[in-house]
Amino acid sequence: MRTDENGSPCPETLGEYRDLIAALLGEHNRAIQFLDQKISESPDGKDEVVVAPDSQMRLLLAPMMVQPAE
Repeated sequence: MRTDENGSPCPETLGEYRDLIAALLGEHNRAIQFLDQKISESPDGKDEVVVAPDSQMRLLLAPMMVQPAE
C-alpha cells in the first residue's frame, strides 16, 4: 500500500487495485478485465507498481467498475 494525495492508504500495485475491486464488486466488470490485461502485459505482472496518482486511477477505473464484463 501507498498513500494518496490526502495521506490515506491506497493500492500500490496493479494486483492490489485488482484485489480491491474484486473484493468490492466481484470479478465480472470491465475494470477487472482492464487490470487483467495490464497485468498480463506488465513485466512484473500483478506486482507492477502503479506510478499514476490514485486520483487518476480512480477516474480511470470507476466508470469501468459499473460496466459488466464483455
